[in-house]
Amino acid sequence: MSVRKILVPLSGVSVEAPVIGTALAAARKFGAQVVGLFVRPDPTEALPYLGDGVSGQVIEQLMTAAKEASDLSSSKAREAFANAAQTAGVPLVQEGGAGTLPSARFLDVTGHRDDVVAAHAQLSDIIVFGEATSGVAGGSTLEAAMMSAGRPVLIAPKTAVPAIGCTVAIGWDDSPVAAHAVTAAMPFLDEAKKVIIFSIGRKELDPAPASMLADYLALHGVVADIHLVEAQGQPIGSVLLSNAEKAGADLLVVGGYGHSRLREFILGGATQHIRSHATIPVLMAH
Repeated sequence: MSVRKILVPLSGVSVEAPVIGTALAAARKFGAQVVGLFVRPDPTEALPYLGDGVSGQVIEQLMTAAKEASDLSSSKAREAFANAAQTAGVPLVQEGGAGTLPSARFLDVTGHRDDVVAAHAQLSDIIVFGEATSGVAGGSTLEAAMMSAGRPVLIAPKTAVPAIGCTVAIGWDDSPVAAHAVTAAMPFLDEAKKVIIFSIGRKELDPAPASMLADYLALHGVVADIHLVEAQGQPIGSVLLSNAEKAGADLLVVGGYGHSRLREFILGGATQHIRSHATIPVLMAH
């Protein structure tokens, strides 16, 4: 698998700068195109909720105000995206751009954000998300891309990274979602200078599952070190992030939502913790 299209959902807010920077770093690494996708809400979808007593003049005013707000946010998103691409030395293209890689392209689309992003994610290799107003990276849009569209997502930390994937840490629990994350991360693993497998356990640690992963990676020419780590009562997500940081990793690979999203939301879980506390780029797949 090669990485040729990296999707970045944009809202036109300042906290997206590290997200764009992380996407561009990945684009330079793989010779890919970054597509900045701004989704403006369709104001007509709100009309049924206004009631029958609202005059046509009020509706027109509301439509105009909504369009002006979207235009302003779109303009901010486009400007930030263009400036970041210029700083990174990545040329902007208007259409396609297959002959110019790496490259950057901006799209302005109207619709429901989660649905539009999921639709565009289906034909993207990686979708990059970052800080959200909810405090959980990507919000519901990340879940739509990862679970509805079935694509791997890359969570950007709050500070932009100059490079990504030189040292890759893998959080391994022998689950289908972890295996999916590993196969999705193969372009990064193939290029990595160092790969570390972290097998986190609460009781007696079994090296066999991690050894199976190391053997699989070796067949792809990837040499990986195995670290068995006792959780010692700490949350798995916290242990993974802290050990990855200590190892100097600039990418953590993990499976997302091994349990149901409802259980993770109510009881907490590794996925929710990592989405809320990622200090290095995290590639996640379901």
